[in-house]
Amino acid sequence: MRIYKDREKAKSYFYYYGWTILVFIVAFFLTFFLIFQNIFAVKRTQRIDMFIAAQGLKDYEYSTIVEKKFKSAGLIEMNIYSYLEDDINLFDYFSANGEKADFVIFSETNCNDLQEYLPANYKPLSSIEDTVESVKSFETYKYDGVSYGIKIFDGANEAYNNKYKFKDFIEFTKEGKENESYYLLIDNESPNFDKENKHTLGYSVLSFFLYDMTI
Repeated sequence: MRIYKDREKAKSYFYYYGWTILVFIVAFFLTFFLIFQNIFAVKRTQRIDMFIAAQGLKDYEYSTIVEKKFKSAGLIEMNIYSYLEDDINLFDYFSANGEKADFVIFSETNCNDLQEYLPANYKPLSSIEDTVESVKSFETYKYDGVSYGIKIFDGANEAYNNKYKFKDFIEFTKEGKENESYYLLIDNESPNFDKENKHTLGYSVLSFFLYDMTI
């Protein structure tokens, strides 16, 4: 009878306190996971994200090249999200991977569609020209008199394209489709362009994109 009573007490105990114990266990492991993630996760200032809406990539190792080049500057990870610009799901892809990307590459058509969206979300180029002077050598996409996009491919001027190397990395043309110009936009809230807090990785990577890029 004693064993029976002990079993009943155990059943009663877990009936009343079982959920509390379960919640405690879950909270313990969740706390441990968050601490572990906070210690070892890649911080936003250690990562560069680029969203590309064009006709594909020519070099899929580009992210590795950039990671190696800027490892000493604190870059741990570069993510490139590349999608076909005429994909019917492009807006969904952009919402998931492009809205907070440090760099966004759009065609002129897409820039035209997003004109009113530019001032609130992308840096005016005048704000970075003093730090990355090579920006001044590029033609730009303007909205309301302000330059927001750096022209990295000219749909009608091959001589312009030969001055820079983006065409060796990204496929901008498609057979049967009229060539377009493409522009590089810089996210207005990217923490990698925060000079006051010494987070300047974005400026260094941008300079590499525009002038020093070697594939």
